[in-house]
Amino acid sequence: MVDISHTLNKIIENNKLSHTYLFESDSLETLKSVSMEFATKILSDDTRSKTMVESLNHPDFYYLQTDRATIKKEDVQDVMYQMSQKPVQSNFKVYIIESFEKLTVQAENSLLKFLEEPPKNTIAILLTTDKSNILPTTLSRSQYMYIPRRQDETIEELSHLSHGLQQIVSQYGLDYHHIIELEDRFSKIVTESKKVAELWLKKDARALIRLTSLVELCKERKDYFLVLTLLDGMMREAMYDVLQIEQSKLFNIELTNLVNVIQLTRNLEKIEEANKMLNFNVNNMLVLESMIISSKG
Repeated sequence: MVDISHTLNKIIENNKLSHTYLFESDSLETLKSVSMEFATKILSDDTRSKTMVESLNHPDFYYLQTDRATIKKEDVQDVMYQMSQKPVQSNFKVYIIESFEKLTVQAENSLLKFLEEPPKNTIAILLTTDKSNILPTTLSRSQYMYIPRRQDETIEELSHLSHGLQQIVSQYGLDYHHIIELEDRFSKIVTESKKVAELWLKKDARALIRLTSLVELCKERKDYFLVLTLLDGMMREAMYDVLQIEQSKLFNIELTNLVNVIQLTRNLEKIEEANKMLNFNVNNMLVLESMIISSKG
């Protein structure tokens, strides 16, 4: 987030403002926060101006949002009318359209001409969590920026997890939306995956039995991909242990003296193959069983 803020500040400082920005993020709250900060700095970063923007009372600022399923042409026409007026308090006029993907085709088409030939010193900031629903013409006329979710927001939403589990989510770039959906199942999936990994490394036949308990926790296909990501991380952590390379241990896999680099490399290859098989819609349980059985050598 520091990088994004720095980039936006530099744009203003260097007088390199574009007339249309498209901000995308998987967090609407992050989008709102970043866009409001950007708008405030464009208009004037003094306390009075900031207060007026935050309260949506700045005469040169317009924020369009709706709880409806769509944003209609009439809503957009109101924005265009307001933005066609000369600035009152600032050198610029700024408008933000929240959830831009909600615009009907008619609404978006009516805005296109305005985006192409905006009034002087008028800045549009379009917010979306899914740019795939936005017309290509709009995308081509916008300066696109992906805004990462604010770290403090992510931490708050994952606060029900232990510190160790939060580290796993962060280290392996896990989809936090998925993790939140799993609730307490995530902890159980990590625990069961670790048990399977340890038995697998011992070449213990009970790994297949343990696999059944793990599969019972997997309700959707993406849960199986999560399991493979965890197993991959566990094998790599074990590899570092065997090679005596210092690193932080997130899983603390129990290893026997018989575990070696060749075995771990083979397991990692089988995990990669399993990922490919899942992508080809092969039966989930069959994929995991095959991964463990075929790795024996």
